Amino acid sequence: MHEVAELERGALRAETLGLGLEEAKDLLAQVQDVMVAEQVRRCLVQRVGCPDCGKARRHKDARTITVHTLFGVLRLRSPRWHHCACRPHATKTFSPLAEVLPERASPELLYLEAKFAGLVSYGLGASLLGELLPLGRRLHAMTVRRHVQATAQRVEDELGPEQAMFIEGCPGDWEDLPRPDLPLTVGLDGGYVHASKQRSRREGWFEVIAGKSMPAEGEAKSFGFVQTYDTKPKRRLFELLKPRGCR
Repeated sequence: MHEVAELERGALRAETLGLGLEEAKDLLAQVQDVMVAEQVRRCLVQRVGCPDCGKARRHKDARTITVHTLFGVLRLRSPRWHHCACRPHATKTFSPLAEVLPERASPELLYLEAKFAGLVSYGLGASLLGELLPLGRRLHAMTVRRHVQATAQRVEDELGPEQAMFIEGCPGDWEDLPRPDLPLTVGLDGGYVHASKQRSRREGWFEVIAGKSMPAEGEAKSFGFVQTYDTKPKRRLFELLKPRGCR
């Protein structure tokens, strides 16, 4: 049992009803600290034994790793252990916690940063997240930008290679492929983005192609790319339509 908060109230009024924003943020941060401490403890207990011979690994020292989350900055004590001598290893020591947590920002934090960045500026998105969540630090616009770019690059790397055609199998069997649920509407549009200090009509601009698939039921999905920069436009459209039943 862990006591994480103590809440006091006087007479019931509109401003004393329920939790205040600061109270809720502090409560979430305290609950997460207790939860994470137990998660880390169990993780280390499960990994202290060598998976090959079962012998407990020898402790060398400990460092601190920092992980940023929606509900605070976690500073976790990360021990370093010697590898067991029962078989050769590339290094003499390793940090089990650093192996389990290679990222220094939680997926949910990266998701919200990317989502807010698609709606408002980096700076405004950082201010809104800091206002609503107990981040435990000031979130800067450049940090959000860096995280969003890393997330976009990860999504881009997961996209498959470009292909001339995406229909597989014998052409004689293509007529027998199941049709997607109709109607399936795909809208495409384009626009030009110009530089603020464009010196001529031929420089300082690029064309953006945007599209949206609108099924009869379910949520619409959008995509966009710069025609002169994107190397996988067909793959991007295919991956958009694939969950809709298009093959």
